[in-house]
Amino acid sequence: MLATAKTILVQRNRCVLAGLSLAVSNFLYLCITKNIVTSNSGLALIVVSVASGVGCCLAVAVSNKFSKDKTYVNVIMSDNLAAMQSFRDFLAEHHITNVAADSYTLDWSQKTITITAYAETKEQSRLIDRYIGDSDLKFKRVVSKH
Repeated sequence: MLATAKTILVQRNRCVLAGLSLAVSNFLYLCITKNIVTSNSGLALIVVSVASGVGCCLAVAVSNKFSKDKTYVNVIMSDNLAAMQSFRDFLAEHHITNVAADSYTLDWSQKTITITAYAETKEQSRLIDRYIGDSDLKFKRVVSKH
């Protein structure tokens, strides 16, 4: 678990915590290795191997639990200006950060707006999903993670 935590901490640029995690991990690894080598037990090898896998899963689960949600940047387009204005109002009503910009339909015949919505939580992403899914209108949506 500590070795996996070290890797996660290195990726998040937390060098002091990564170093401490590595030091404790190596100490425990060497103590366990010394005991296994002197025990001549196949069962001990299996137990340590399974414990390593469980520790890895625990470290990732703890990291996911305490890490911030990713911001999902949604670029939403539609030829229907009124629908886009209603969608922008919905986002504002639910305190979802967004930017509306003037744009044109594919054939350049009429003006509409394109909305960039910044969903900062999973719940905000679900609200956007639900709004678009429940609409009878056609929306074009591009999502990227940040």
